[in-house]
Amino acid sequence: MHIYSVVNADSLRLFEPSLIEDPEEQSQFPSINDLLPEHLNELQEDRVLDRKVRIIHRGDIEYLRIGLKGSKPSSVKWIEIGQVRQHYPHLVDA
Repeated sequence: MHIYSVVNADSLRLFEPSLIEDPEEQSQFPSINDLLPEHLNELQEDRVLDRKVRIIHRGDIEYLRIGLKGSKPSSVKWIEIGQVRQHYPHLVDA
């Protein structure tokens, strides 16, 4: 195996976590936004931090990034909106 100390900057890209929640995946890499000062503190209330829509051949699926009280933004996961409605109905608009 050849390992070089030179990196082609054009080949670098930001890490994007998977939209599908994997129960066996315990570690979550922080995104670049998690390193901003306002994201270093624990959340004071449950809230939706971000929304994404994944387009598949059967239709669009919306995912929400849910931050729970007492957790840090870097430790939250993407959850499908149906599961959010079931487990956290107070976070989803009626």
